[in-house]
Amino acid sequence: MKNTKEKTAPAPDSSGNEQRVRLAWSARIGIFAVSCILTSLLLVAERDDALREKTYTVGEPSPRTVFSPFDLTYVNEPATQLLREKQSQNVSPVLNADAAAVTDAKTAVREFLKSFQEKETTSAEIPEESPFIISERTVSWLRAESDLTGLETEVGELLEKHLGRGVVSEKLQMEFLEAGIRTATVVRPDTKEETTANLREIPNLLDVQAALDRDLKDKYSKDRNRRRVVFEILNSVVRSNLILDKDETEKRRKKAAEAVMPVGESLQEGELIVQRGMLITDKAKLRLEALQKKMAKKKVLSRFLAVVLLVFLTYLLGFIYLLVFERKTLYSFRTLLLIHTVLLLTLAACKLIMLWPDASLYLMPVALASLLLALLAGFRQGMMGAVAMMLLMAPLSGNNVELMTAALLTSVTAVFTSVRLRKRIQFLKVGAAIGCTYFLVIFAFQIFQDAALEEAFFFSLHGLANGLLIVTPLAFLLLPLFESLFNITTDITLLELSDLNHPLLKRMIVEAPGTYHHSLVVSTLAESACEAIGANALLARVGCYFHDIGKIAHSEYFTENMPSQTASRHEKLTPTMSCLIIMNHVKDGIELGKRYKLKERILRFIPEHQGKGVIYYFYKKAMDQAKPGEQINVEDFRYPGPKPQSRETAVAMLADSTEAASRSLKEPTAPLIRQLVRKIINDKFIDGQMDECDLTLKDLHQIQESFVHN
Repeated sequence: MKNTKEKTAPAPDSSGNEQRVRLAWSARIGIFAVSCILTSLLLVAERDDALREKTYTVGEPSPRTVFSPFDLTYVNEPATQLLREKQSQNVSPVLNADAAAVTDAKTAVREFLKSFQEKETTSAEIPEESPFIISERTVSWLRAESDLTGLETEVGELLEKHLGRGVVSEKLQMEFLEAGIRTATVVRPDTKEETTANLREIPNLLDVQAALDRDLKDKYSKDRNRRRVVFEILNSVVRSNLILDKDETEKRRKKAAEAVMPVGESLQEGELIVQRGMLITDKAKLRLEALQKKMAKKKVLSRFLAVVLLVFLTYLLGFIYLLVFERKTLYSFRTLLLIHTVLLLTLAACKLIMLWPDASLYLMPVALASLLLALLAGFRQGMMGAVAMMLLMAPLSGNNVELMTAALLTSVTAVFTSVRLRKRIQFLKVGAAIGCTYFLVIFAFQIFQDAALEEAFFFSLHGLANGLLIVTPLAFLLLPLFESLFNITTDITLLELSDLNHPLLKRMIVEAPGTYHHSLVVSTLAESACEAIGANALLARVGCYFHDIGKIAHSEYFTENMPSQTASRHEKLTPTMSCLIIMNHVKDGIELGKRYKLKERILRFIPEHQGKGVIYYFYKKAMDQAKPGEQINVEDFRYPGPKPQSRETAVAMLADSTEAASRSLKEPTAPLIRQLVRKIINDKFIDGQMDECDLTLKDLHQIQESFVHN
């Protein structure tokens, strides 16, 4: 006998599930955290003029006596700016020396003289291509001279001597001197050499001409003609070669200004700044403005801290509420994101009204959040939005009790009036109710503040306008947008889908008339039962319209579509194959519904109305046809599910089974129907099909009574 070691099955790896759970909770907390931060920033944002205090004018009497409430060190901006400008002006302008100026001048002289040596004519005409301005006598002299090489050398030496030092234009030199600038920085780009020179010592063109005249008189004292020729040639090529570098000058001046340390001044706590009735001086105004800036900064910081704490507490309480009472909402990322998006959008709209110049705070659409949440997520979420908006209105309105009260009462009114909202025209009723509530709240507070009746009445019209002209249009426009973005189906959309002219229902009439009739009967039973237990009757009715659309593809295989005198198509099929065809109507229905873009809430009725029930007829048939010893697995004849997740889909399951079974009664009397309905409900309950929905035993009893009486 062999020794065999028992192999224990490996323990299921729970680390993956734990990691997914942690990530899911991190994402939920992240949504709350991001929303909390955005809300805080939104509430803290203010206009500049809202933070700015009264300005003081130099020369006017001070309206009050001002002492420094704390030690304060500040920068004297005017004095600092004056020092920076002075330091900037002390920076010498930068003059770039043109290194090629001497070379270019020599080249021009060489080419000019060369043109005379190549000429064979002896006329005294000036060549047309010559850039030089010289007299006819000089031209004649140059044409008569046989060798001009020596002249070129002499001119070149003089160019090196006078142009090589650098020449500035008279205009630029005068501009600098008139501006009080006495020095300049001469930069030679070729050698990167910098020298600081006195502007009066830098020669200009007039200085160069005078120097040339002196040098030529000494050098050519006995040859006046040659002196004249050299002077005219030099006078034609000498140009200013020191060019102002504006960019570099500005750069250096800016750097010098930035290097100046700010001029600091200080105030001691309790020091008198200005006395009431005294004329405001420049120094007093500077001190008052510094004090205002410091106090505004402290005000912003304290306000930010207060807002962050209040918003944090509001969101924390909301998180705890969802965790304790609304876990289904907390576990739904889509619903959670919807709630935060609606709150942020409403706060942004209120903030926009508040920041709008000369706009009344009573025009803030505070009821928008609760109205949208009630329509998109449900009654409880709408009430949660109402409480959240009331708390967040405190920092938004500057702790205005009137606006906070109005926010709560109008939001609650919006939730109550939107419960049975099924037509878009009913938005007017909701808007009127919100407007009237707002009107009465404002009117009550105005009377409380001893305002005249007429004045209070006209002032309260802001609230009526808020409900009818702001909240209602915004909700009407935003509702379809949120429905599309978050794939949500409201009662208004359900009402539109309840139209029997829907393309899918038209197809069902033609291709599966028995199924169409069955769907209408089931929808009537489900709607009546949902009304009895307080579920969404409209959702149940519309969902039952489409719960069997998958039968359209193979309608002839379903009993309700088979002519009474025709043999069933299942007679030639095995029970397993028949079961497969019947089960496929769920998958076909989901695919068909997605193709026709049915909403997710409607698509849930297709698989959940069957749950994980057993197709008992074909299971029994398979058992009867089984060979001796052959095992028939009941799971092969069970729908894939899921089980009903909501009260509406659970009611649809019971209504579907009841309608199908009632057709088998030859003489449907009240006792027989009651017995049949009780049996169907008991069977579904015992089979565990009701385990994942919120139906109670009392609900099941009310459903039974509703089916019997219908």
